[in-house]
Amino acid sequence: MSIEVAKAIGFETEEVKALCTDRDAILYSLGIGYSSDPMNAEELPYTYELHEDFKVFPTYTTCLHKTDIFKALTSCPGIPNFNPMMLLHGEQRIQVLRPLKAGVEYVTKGKIANISDKGKGALIQFDLLSSEVDAQGKKTLAFVNTLSLFIRGLGGFGHKGNPVENIPATPKRPACKEVKQVTTPNQAIIYRLSGDINPLHIDPNMAALGGFDKPILHGLCTYGICAKAAIQTFTQGNGDTLKNMAARFTSHVFPGETLLISLWKEGTRVQFSAKTQERGIEVIVGFVEFNEKAKL
Repeated sequence: MSIEVAKAIGFETEEVKALCTDRDAILYSLGIGYSSDPMNAEELPYTYELHEDFKVFPTYTTCLHKTDIFKALTSCPGIPNFNPMMLLHGEQRIQVLRPLKAGVEYVTKGKIANISDKGKGALIQFDLLSSEVDAQGKKTLAFVNTLSLFIRGLGGFGHKGNPVENIPATPKRPACKEVKQVTTPNQAIIYRLSGDINPLHIDPNMAALGGFDKPILHGLCTYGICAKAAIQTFTQGNGDTLKNMAARFTSHVFPGETLLISLWKEGTRVQFSAKTQERGIEVIVGFVEFNEKAKL
C-alpha cells in the first residue's frame, strides 16, 4: 500500500493541553546537561526554581507540545500501517514567538503540511502549533515545531510535494568557537523522562533490534545540547533570545560519548556542526538564530 496524499495532507490532530511546571523545565535542562557541575552557579537559572532569574530553556518546546507523533501518523487517513522501526526523524525546526514560562498552560494542534515521494520512502512535514493560554482562556501562538519525518518503504506514490528549505552547509572557514560537551552514560535515561519514552533509548534488547550495540541518545537531546552550546557561547546564557533553530540528524550518539561542537557566527545566526570525539562521526548539523536583543 502507498500513501493517499489527498487524504493525508491537511490532516489535523486534536488539541493537546500541557502545563509547563517548574519540575518539567528543570528535568529537561538536566537532560541536556545543565548542572552536571552542581557548583556552576551560571547554570542554576535553568535548574533551580527559586533562582531570581529562573528560566525555561527554549528547546523544551520540542517536548512541551506533548503530541504523540506515532499515534498521529497512524491515525491519519491516507497513511497505511507501517512498522514503527521504519520511522526516522530527519530534521527538526522550532520557531519561538514568546519565551517559555513555567506555570503556564499550552495547547497544541498538529497538522500534516507536506508530503514528498523520495523513492525509498515518504518524507512528511508535520507542523505543531502551540499557543499560550492565559487566565481568561485566550490563546496566543507561542512556538511552532516543524518535524521532517521519513518513513522507509512508503515511497512510490509519485507526489513530489512542496520544496523544503535546506539546512545550509557548514562554512569552510575555521569555526569561531569549538565546545566540548561530555554526555553521561545515563543521559538518555534522564532525558526520556521529558516525554520521549521510546525503548530504543533505554532497553538494550530493543536497541539490538534497531541494529545498535546499546541504547542511543535521543536526537532531540543532542539538538538541545547544541542549542545550549550556542546560547552559552554567544548570549551569556540567555536562552530567551533564541528565535529559530533548525537541524538535520545525520547519525546517532551513544550516551557517554563526547560531542565536539563547532560554531560559526554570522550576524544573528550561529551555524553548528557536532561530531563524536570517539568515532569522529558528524551527528547533527544546523543553525540557531537569535533576536536583536541577543547582542552577539
